[in-house]
Amino acid sequence: MNWRRIAQLSLVHVGVSITVVPVTSTLNRVMIADLGMSALLVSLLVALPYFLSPLQVPLGAWADRNPIRDRYRTPWIVAGGLMAATGSYFTAHAAYWIDANFWPGLLGALVAFAVWGMGVNAASVSYLSLVTDLADENGRSRAVSVMWTAMILSTIFVSLGIARLVDPYTVRALYTAFGAVWFVSVVFVLVGAYGLEPPASQRTAPVRHSADSPAQAMRLLAFNPVARRFFVYLVLVLVSIHAQDVLLEPFAAEALQMPVAATSRLTSIWGVGVLLTLLGSLPLVRRMGKKRSANIGAIVAAVAFGLISISGWMGQSSLFMGAVFLLGLGGGLMTVSNLSFMLDMTLPQAAGLYVGAWGVANFAGQAIGNVISGLLRDFFLWLTGAPLVGYVAVFSMEIIGLLLAVWLFRSIQVADFRRQAETRLQEILALAGD
Repeated sequence: MNWRRIAQLSLVHVGVSITVVPVTSTLNRVMIADLGMSALLVSLLVALPYFLSPLQVPLGAWADRNPIRDRYRTPWIVAGGLMAATGSYFTAHAAYWIDANFWPGLLGALVAFAVWGMGVNAASVSYLSLVTDLADENGRSRAVSVMWTAMILSTIFVSLGIARLVDPYTVRALYTAFGAVWFVSVVFVLVGAYGLEPPASQRTAPVRHSADSPAQAMRLLAFNPVARRFFVYLVLVLVSIHAQDVLLEPFAAEALQMPVAATSRLTSIWGVGVLLTLLGSLPLVRRMGKKRSANIGAIVAAVAFGLISISGWMGQSSLFMGAVFLLGLGGGLMTVSNLSFMLDMTLPQAAGLYVGAWGVANFAGQAIGNVISGLLRDFFLWLTGAPLVGYVAVFSMEIIGLLLAVWLFRSIQVADFRRQAETRLQEILALAGD
């Protein structure tokens, strides 16, 4: 894969990914800490896009075999990117619709978050499948590293930009910040997707020959023990690292009395930690291996969650920001290691299917993490009347989950997966032919 295509894939990845930033770095705090909404309600709304992630499996498998306007992936990248940007923009309006008139506002919020989620799912499975289509194993690792480095850089700048736009905080300032993210997202997706994918008619062979139906696709996963374990591992590690997504900024507001502009900058602090890890990750991953690097990242993240909890009890904002930076270091190492490992856990004959399945695990983990975190926070608030207890319960759950993920990862081997997957794929395709 040449550098022009890697750059364009990075633009697409950035364009889709930054739609998450204003929702989980600013809007979550506004809804929970300032508008006084239930953390469970907010977490369910933020998780709504992730509940739509099973769409990735049939979409990825269908796109493997059915080009639209002579392209397998591009139509879904463009349509999904535009939906993600537009849905994200309207989530800010939906928050104040709920505050003004609950039931109509809730309906509007469901629509906005669902459009955002369907767009993210459609675009992400398509551009990750395109990475698998166009690159070999070494090329995939390089492409993933560049894409995530670009995404983290953009996250830092978007987070700082939002913090500037909402200082001082007003509703109009919030809408302006979300509108700016919408504009950048749309431009990046359109520019990145233009001419990115080779025409289907010019390929020497069809992109893939995956299973003929979603049922056959799911059988490929259900009857592969290594694939099942990897799916569970991804869900567990993503629950453990992302349960704090909705609660970190409200925690800073309620435990440390940080203003909206300050909590909006937390994503940039986390992003700097991730960026430093990504820049130095390739030599480390090559020397230590993807699994060991991922496990080291998990342990570092677990330590960070412990320090975040301590900062709340002590009321130390400086310790808290240092712990957020450390969380970025651990999360960054986990991300690049697990993403590279995930792309190895595919078959060339069914790239869209397997990338879609791992995408389901990704979004399911984030959904479960968000819902559990909101439920735990609200439950302990109701039980004790002390918001800090609920937040610490969530961070403690994440520590336990990360340590369990390290233990589970020992039993997952790429060679075993591919041997079982190839055997099962040939059996299913033979039955389909008969």
